[in-house]
Amino acid sequence: MTELSRRDLLQRAGLLGTAALIAQALPVAERLMAATAFAADPSLDDATLQAFADTIIPGRKAVKTDLGDPIHPKAIAGVDPDPGAVEADALRLFHDGLIGFDALEPAFLTDLSTRSLPHGGDFLSLSYDNRVAAVKAGFDFSNPTRLLYEAAAAVPFTAFCAAAVHDFGTSANSSGYRVMGYPGGGPNDAPVMYPYSFSYRRKLAKGRTKKGYLA
Repeated sequence: MTELSRRDLLQRAGLLGTAALIAQALPVAERLMAATAFAADPSLDDATLQAFADTIIPGRKAVKTDLGDPIHPKAIAGVDPDPGAVEADALRLFHDGLIGFDALEPAFLTDLSTRSLPHGGDFLSLSYDNRVAAVKAGFDFSNPTRLLYEAAAAVPFTAFCAAAVHDFGTSANSSGYRVMGYPGGGPNDAPVMYPYSFSYRRKLAKGRTKKGYLA
């Protein structure tokens, strides 16, 4: 059996954990949508998801993601000088069929829009501070739809911290890895896309104990 690299383990665990959390939130979404009419605007829905991702892991202003997807001009508030979750392709992961967030999207956006209005308008038009206030209200333990926010927040974290949209994530193709200072795959992975033959610029241990275990 091929041994998993640390990056593979992080990516797979992140995807599985995110998918499980989204599955738990489905009953909440169904109850919410049963009582709410939702008129979707596809031109703004993705932009709002990008704005939410930028609220969870903020980043610099950008027009394209790591994979070249367009970024809505109002999505990123630009409160951090480094790349954030939007640039790390959080939107693409939101729509990945393997994690199933599309089933939660209408209910989540409905709830997010409702919580945004007291802070000045639709979520996309809010300042970063007001976006934070709206999202904090969603995460409040008194909110019966809190699980929707937990599931939604898991997506940008997984995209940024686990390079989940990449078949092989490295610091060369994943802005999240670059920000964290994580080079990506190890010396036995291919293709190697960083200039070091060992992880974190340190040689890997090759010693073994008397019983043959790795030191």
